[in-house]
Parts: sequence; C-alpha cells; structure tokens
Amino acid sequence: MSRYLARTLQGWGEIMATAVQVIQAAQGSAEGWLGAPWVIWSGLISAFVASGVAAFTVRASSKNSLRLLAKQHARDDAEADRQRQHDAKQKDEDRKGLIRREVYLKAVEESHALLGYIGGLSERPLNAGNDADGLQLFLRANAKVWLVADAEAAHLSRDLASDFAELFLHARAITYSIRVAMEPVHRRTKEIAFAEGEARRLVSQLTDAKARNASPEEQEKLSALAADAYEYVKALELAQQQAMSIIAPMRMEAFKATFGRLRSVQRVLAKSVSALREELNLPRDDEEFIEQLKDMERRAWAAVNKAYGIDPPEAMPEIVEPV
Repeated sequence: MSRYLARTLQGWGEIMATAVQVIQAAQGSAEGWLGAPWVIWSGLISAFVASGVAAFTVRASSKNSLRLLAKQHARDDAEADRQRQHDAKQKDEDRKGLIRREVYLKAVEESHALLGYIGGLSERPLNAGNDADGLQLFLRANAKVWLVADAEAAHLSRDLASDFAELFLHARAITYSIRVAMEPVHRRTKEIAFAEGEARRLVSQLTDAKARNASPEEQEKLSALAADAYEYVKALELAQQQAMSIIAPMRMEAFKATFGRLRSVQRVLAKSVSALREELNLPRDDEEFIEQLKDMERRAWAAVNKAYGIDPPEAMPEIVEPV
C-alpha cells in the first residue's frame, strides 16, 4: 500500500511538473519575441508583408510599363525609319519622274520632227548644210531615253534609233535626184520674187509719172518696162511649172519607195511611246494606237494619190522590215 501511494504521488508530481512547463510555455508564447506579444508581431509582420507585396507589385508594374514603353519606342522608331525611307524613296521617285518627263517629251518631239524632216528632204537644197542635223538631234534626245527608261522602253529606243537611221539614209538616197532637179527651181523661185519686185517698182513709177503729169514719152517708156517685167515673171513661172511637172512623178516614186519603211518605223515609234506612257502612269493603249496608225496610213496614202491625180489610189506598199 505504501509503495502504491508512493508511485501515485510520484505520478502526480510528474503531472504537475509537466503542467508547470506547459504554463511557462504558454506564458512565453503570450509574451512573444523580445518581450513583445505575438499579437503585435503578427500585425507588424502582416504590414511588412503587405508593404513588400505592394512594393513588388509597383516594381513589377513599373518594369512592365518600362518594357511596354521601350517596345512602343522601338515601334515608333521603326515606323519613323520606315517613313523616312519611304519619303526618301518617294523623293527619289519624284525626281526620277520629273527627269523622265522632260526626257520623254523631248524625245517624242524630236521623233516627230525627224519624221517631218525626212518627209521634206526632197525640198531641202543641196547646199543647205549638213543633211544629218535633223537625225543627230533625234539621236541625242533618244539616247537619254536609253539612259533613264525601264528595260522595255530602253530596248525600243535602240530599235527606233536603228530604224530611223536606216529610213533617213534610204530617203536621202531616194530623194537625191529630186534635190538635184530642184536646184534650178530654188534659184528660179528667187528670180521670180526679184522680178515681181521690179515689176511692182516700175508700176509704182508709172503711177507717180501719171500723177505729176509726166511727158507721154516717159509714161510710155515706164509702161513698156513694166509690161516687160511682168512678161518676164510669167516666163519664169511657166518654166517653173514645167520643171515641177517633170519632178512630180519622181516625187511620187520616192514616196512609194519610202512609205513601206516609214510604216515600219511608225509602228516601233507607237510601241515606244506606249511604253513611255506606262512609265508616266498613263494608259498604254497599244492596240488602239496601232489601229489609229493604220487609219492614218490609209488616209495619208489616199490623200497623196489624189494629189497626184490617182483616184482610186494604188495598192499601199507593204511594211518593209528593217535590215
């Protein structure tokens, strides 16, 4: 019994010691860290955590904003660079377009001037200077087209230069005999103009003599001189008509011998102008221009034949392709 009581008392002693330890631990927990209650520390920790989260959020937001701003700046810089490149390219295109318009206008003008020049070769006096002047003006203008045009127009400009040169040489050879025959005609034209002036001068003197009541002998002399002058003019004009009647068939033969080559050159010219129009942002209309050219050829051929008394007109010469 005494041993059981002793063990019981010992067990209760242990229980009491454990209880004391628990109470001390509870008291320590109530006092907190560094003597401050844990309740206070929990508030401080919560505030610290909240401020840390807020600081992290602000920092993350700022970092994201800076990243987005940097991207926006990069996009703006890229867009500005593209715009600068586009503006520079557009400026170059505008400058090139201006140069092309000037070059193309001059080339087309000289092309048509050369057509007229070749058509008038038979009227050109042999001593009027270098026959190739008209061709050289065209070649200089056409060479600039070769320099600034795109590939199609540049190649056509070279073809056109060759075709025009062949047409010019052919026309000059064909019309040489006409030009030789026209030399007396050119001189006689000047003589007629001078003789007509002399006749008018004599008539004026005769009128003045009548107005001042000159002697009949003086008036008769002036009247005879004036009549002789007009007779001389009529003789010159008759000789001119006879010379031109001889030359007329030669002109027609030269026209027929040249017309086929001219048709070929006109087609290359039409294609070249169409290509240049496209570069100037104008509609090409190749087929319509060719149809208009065919109509012009028919009308020109009929008009020339009618002028020489050939109605209906002869068959139009076929197109002569360049050598």
